This record gives sequence, structure tokens and C-alpha cells, in this order.
Amino acid sequence: MVFSWTESSAVDAENIINYHFRDPSLLDEAFQAAGSLMTSSGHRKFPDGNKRLAVVGDTVLQLALAETWYEGSEIRGISLDYFLNTISSAARGLHTAAERFNRTRQEVGSNQNLDIIGRQNGLDRLINLAAGARQPSAGTMAATVEAVIGAVYLDSGMTQVKDVMQTLGLVPTPGTNPTSFADSMLR
Repeated sequence: MVFSWTESSAVDAENIINYHFRDPSLLDEAFQAAGSLMTSSGHRKFPDGNKRLAVVGDTVLQLALAETWYEGSEIRGISLDYFLNTISSAARGLHTAAERFNRTRQEVGSNQNLDIIGRQNGLDRLINLAAGARQPSAGTMAATVEAVIGAVYLDSGMTQVKDVMQTLGLVPTPGTNPTSFADSMLR
């Protein structure tokens, strides 16, 4: 798949994640795979593609999950404790909340899960790949999802990150079947 990032691509990405960027150069960076020919947007330079932004996103993803768990608050009507106890199949049988949280955090943030989430949402068709690449690898897809999360965080903060995570399916939404969410997360 040969693809070039355009303004239309940015609109498609914003529609998928249900978030509009104040600083569109962050979105541009998020969709540049390492080795892509686009290495800057406006004032922003990204010679390594989205790799630096993916590091931010990985950290923010972990923080968003930990913050919600620690505060015992809810993500749009579903408590993370409910998520930990009911949804995460690998967390079943673990005794402490911290053990369940760590297992769930590992599952949600795994490259395998982020690859699946990115492809299910159609983000793979928007990545500006390195020269010669036909489709994104699992690692590139996972890094792009992390970069999107990092871009949203830098653009506007944690509340919007949690909304985007929910939109992408990284956490369940009210009214969804928890079992099917866990099943789809682990496919």
C-alpha cells in the first residue's frame, strides 16, 4: 500500500478518534512511521517518525489506566475495578487489585493489542510508511496508536486521552458486553 499523508488523511484520523487537534502538527507526526519521507510539519521536526511521540503515548496510556484505578473513578460509567475484575481474562484468579491491574495494564498496552485496536479502527490505512513498505508491521501499528495517544495528551491533556482510549476500544464503553470486549481485545 503506497500512501501519502494529506489534509484529508488528518480529517479521517480525527474522525476515527473523535478528537480535533488544536496543533495539527502533532497529528501529522503521530502518523509518520520511522523512515517515512515526511520529517516535519510546521514548527515540529520528527526525523525518526512517530517514535518519540510513541514513547510519550506509551507512558500516558499506562498513566491513564493507573490514574483511573488509583482514584477509583469511572471511565464513562464503567469503573476500572469492574474492568479489572470482569473483563480481563488474564486477570481472573489473581488475588490483589494491584496484581489484576498490572496484568490488565500489560494486556491493554501490549503491542499485540495495540496492533489489533489500530487495525480494527482503520488507522493502518492512514500511516505514512517508510519508503518501500507496503503495509504497517505490528510494531509500526502499535507505535502509531501510542503516538496518537501521546499527541492527544500533548495537545490537550488526560481527560481527552481517556475519551480517545474509549473511542478506540482500549477501555469498554457503557452498554458493551464485557466478555465480547475482552474476547476482541485478545484476538
